[in-house]
Amino acid sequence: DGRRALAKLLDEHPQIDAIFCGADIMALGVLMEAQVRKLDVPGRLKVIGYGDQNFAGDTDPALTTIRIDGTKIGKLAASMLIEKIETGTCKRAKIDVGFTLIERGSA
Repeated sequence: DGRRALAKLLDEHPQIDAIFCGADIMALGVLMEAQVRKLDVPGRLKVIGYGDQNFAGDTDPALTTIRIDGTKIGKLAASMLIEKIETGTCKRAKIDVGFTLIERGSA
């Protein structure tokens, strides 16, 4: 999907110079399409993923990505669900769990 998405974006907006992908696997496809098109990453096109998956540091160039604490998110979601079931409401509508930008070679 990342390859097809980049191809479509470049066809419609050839001046695009950066892409933020909602998942590292999508960013991997973007990197693959950029390589096929011989686009310099990060010179011509910057690519950022999301999730800091195990492969992110092993791509070429290594994928810049956003790291989140999935375990913390899961625990918070479970506690909010339990609160909703037990009380009928949940006091916390939003919780900022933060993130970390992992700077690597793609951006």
